[in-house]
Amino acid sequence: MRLDEVAIVGVGLTPQVKRSEKNSLQVALDAARLALADAGLRHTDVDGIAARWPGPGGTELAPGSADWSTLLGVPLGWIGDSYPQGVPALVDAAGAILTGQATTVLITGGQAGVLGGGTVAAYTRPGNEFVEPFGAFTATHFALVAQRHLARFPHARRGMAEIAATIRNTGSVNPAAVMHGRGPYTADDVLTAPPVVDPFTLLDLCLASEGGAAVVVTTLERARDLPHPPVVLLGAGMEWLRQQYVDPARYEQVWSIGSAAARKAFGQAGLGPSDVDVAQLYDVNSLEVARQFEALGFCGEGEGTDFALATGIGADGKLPTCTDGGLLSFSHIGWGAPTLKLAEAVHQVRGTAGDRQIARAEIALAAGAGSGAQYYNLALLGRAR
Repeated sequence: MRLDEVAIVGVGLTPQVKRSEKNSLQVALDAARLALADAGLRHTDVDGIAARWPGPGGTELAPGSADWSTLLGVPLGWIGDSYPQGVPALVDAAGAILTGQATTVLITGGQAGVLGGGTVAAYTRPGNEFVEPFGAFTATHFALVAQRHLARFPHARRGMAEIAATIRNTGSVNPAAVMHGRGPYTADDVLTAPPVVDPFTLLDLCLASEGGAAVVVTTLERARDLPHPPVVLLGAGMEWLRQQYVDPARYEQVWSIGSAAARKAFGQAGLGPSDVDVAQLYDVNSLEVARQFEALGFCGEGEGTDFALATGIGADGKLPTCTDGGLLSFSHIGWGAPTLKLAEAVHQVRGTAGDRQIARAEIALAAGAGSGAQYYNLALLGRAR
C-alpha cells in the first residue's frame, strides 16, 4: 500500500466573509455539496466522513462525524473524529481507504454565526480548569515564542513585517479573499499598525472569519475516471507535543516543532524542501511563516526571514507561499481553516487556481498549526505519476 494510491478529487469553498448570516452546519454542508459537485460525485458515493458535527440535532454526549450519516442519508463504513480537518483528517482518510474501510471520504467543516461580541474564540479555551473560565487569545501563546526568538535574532522583526505585507498583498488581489482590495501594504504599514500583543501588530496576525471548506478523497484508480486531474498524497507527518493553548509554549521546546514531521513526509515522498513549488504554510502570524521555513528544513535557525526575502514568497518569487492570501488575508474559519490549506494546494497542483495560478506548480506543501499551538502537521501533494 502506498500513499500515492490516494487522491483528492474534489474541492469546495463557500464564500469567505467576515460575518455570515448562516450557521456552521449550513456552511459545512454547502462546502460539502460544492466539493462533491467538483469531484463529479453524489452524496451516495460517500462511505466515510471526517466532519465534527457543528450544529443542533446531534448527540449531545459526543457530537461528531457519526451524526452526519443521518444528514447525508447514507450508511458510513468509516468516520474520523480524532482531528477531522486538514492534514490529520487527510492522513486518517488515506489509512481508511488503503485498508479497505472506505472508498470515498468527505472532509468538511467551518464556522459561521459564531463570531462577534468581543468574546474569545471557543477553540482558545479548552476544557482545562485554569484556562476555560478566562480564555486566552492564541496570539499571546505565539507572542511568547516570538519574544524569545527576537531576543536572539532582533533583525527578524523587519523581515516579519515584510512577510506579512507580502502575503496580505497576495490576498489583496484575490477576489475571493476576505481582505480583497485591502492593500497594498508595506513593511512599515505592518510595523506601525495598532499593537495587539508584543511583538505583534494587527497586520502581523491572521483573520477570524466565517465560511466552509471541504475536500473529497478517494482511490487513485477511481480518481482517473473523474473530471479533474487527480492530486495524490505523496507524504505526510505530524507532531503533537501537548494539548493546544493550555500550558504556555516554551521556545526551546516548540521552535523546531514540525522538523520530525517534515523529515517523515519528505522521506515518504522521496523529495526535499527544494522540490516544493508552492507552500501553503499555516500563517497564523508573520513570524510563524519564518519559523516553518526553519523547522521544515528550508534554512537554518534564525535565517527564516532572510530566506523568505531572498527566495521570494510572492506570486513572482521562487517559492510562492500562501498563494490565496492565507490566513492573514484570505480567511481563517476556525476548525475549517486547516482544510483551506489543502484546498489551495489542490487548486495549484491541478491547475485550477485561475488568476493566482503558479506556473509549473507540481509539488505543494500544505500545513497546519504551529509553535504556539504546540502541534504541527504537513502533507506533500503532487500530480499522479
